[in-house]
Amino acid sequence: MKASKVNIGIVGAGSFADLWYLPILKMHPAVQLQAICSPSGVNAVKLAQKYDVLSTYDSYDEMIDREHLDGICIVTPNHSHHEIAIEACKRGIHVICEKPLAMNHEEARSMLEAAEENEIVHGVNFTYRENPAVKKLKELLKDEFIGELYEGNFQYTGAYGLSGPPGWRGTKSKGGIGGVLADLGSHLIDLVQYVLGEEVSRVTSSLSFLHEGKLKTIHEMESHDQSADSVSFHGIFPSGIHGSFYTSWITPQGNRNQTIELSFSGSKGAIQLFSSGLGIQLKYAHGRESWKDYPLECATKWADSNEPNEANFRPWRLTNRNEIWKWTDLILENKASGRVSLTSIPNFKDGYSVQQVIDAVILSAEHKREVLVEIMT
Repeated sequence: MKASKVNIGIVGAGSFADLWYLPILKMHPAVQLQAICSPSGVNAVKLAQKYDVLSTYDSYDEMIDREHLDGICIVTPNHSHHEIAIEACKRGIHVICEKPLAMNHEEARSMLEAAEENEIVHGVNFTYRENPAVKKLKELLKDEFIGELYEGNFQYTGAYGLSGPPGWRGTKSKGGIGGVLADLGSHLIDLVQYVLGEEVSRVTSSLSFLHEGKLKTIHEMESHDQSADSVSFHGIFPSGIHGSFYTSWITPQGNRNQTIELSFSGSKGAIQLFSSGLGIQLKYAHGRESWKDYPLECATKWADSNEPNEANFRPWRLTNRNEIWKWTDLILENKASGRVSLTSIPNFKDGYSVQQVIDAVILSAEHKREVLVEIMT
C-alpha cells in the first residue's frame, strides 16, 4: 500500500532548522512541507523558498490554527519549547523537539504527560545515539567486552563561546542558567545514560561563567542574564558506576570544531570513543595489551590530517537514521495502525530524564552539595 502523506510544520527558521530538519524532511518521500514560521517571518520566507515549503507565518499558533498538520518540529529557543509542545499535543499534533526538552523538569514532565494523554508520537532530537561508535560501544558494554564496568570520563566540548555568550543560548532568560549544560551537556547526559542503560542517581557539580575575561561562579552571576560556559559534575549510577562529566563551549578545538569523548574502564580493560569534525574512532585495550582500533562501518576514521566537516562528525545526517526521518515514519505507522510506538527514537521520557539531571547539577552548584536525582519509574 502506498504511504499516505504527512503534513509537517516547522516552528523556528534558524540555522539548525536549515542544517538538520529541512534537508531530511525534503528527502522523505511521504513528507509534505506544509508550513514554517519564525518571529518576524523573514527567515521563514527564506527557508520556505529554499525547500519549497508551501506556507509561511510569523507565529506558531496562527500556523497550527490555519494548517492541517500531522506533526510539528520545534526548533526554537529553550524557553519556548513547553508552550508550543503543550498546545500541539492538545490539538493532536505529533511533536519532535530540539534538546533540551524544556527549561526545567517540571515543564518537561508536563510535556510528557500531555503527549501521553493525547497519544502523540513524541521525540527529542538527541542526534548522537546514531553515531556508529556509540551504537557499537553500547553493544560492547552490554556484552561485557571490558568486563564489569567501574568508571568513566565523558566530555563534549566546543569553542564558540570564547568570543562571548553564543546568542540566546548564552542567556538565562531564553536558554536557561545551565547554558552549555543544556546545549552540549544534554547530549552528553543522554549518550551516557543510553549507552549504560541506566540513569544518573547522584551528582556533585561546578558551573563556571566566562565574564569580563574571567571565570566566575554561579553566585557571582546572579544579577547577569548570562548562562554557564563550562560545567563539570561527578555522577553516580544506581549500579555503582561513577563518572566525570565535562562540557564547555570555551575549550579551544584547533581544527576539530567540536569534540565528543567517552571513556569507560572495567575489570578487563578500557574503551574510548572519539568523535569530531576530523572523524570517528573507537579504541580499546585489554589488560596491559596495546591499544587497538575497533572497526566501524559508515564512519570516516579519525585522522588529524583530515579536512574537518559535518559529514565526518555526523555522517547519518542525510540518511534514514536521522531522528527526524524516524519520527516521520512513526507518524505514518500511527496513521496506519492507530498505535503510538516510540521504540526507535529518543522521546519526551528521555528528555525528562536528562532534564532531571540538568536541574540536579544546577542545584548542586547553587548549594555546594551532592544532590539526589529522582529516577522516573
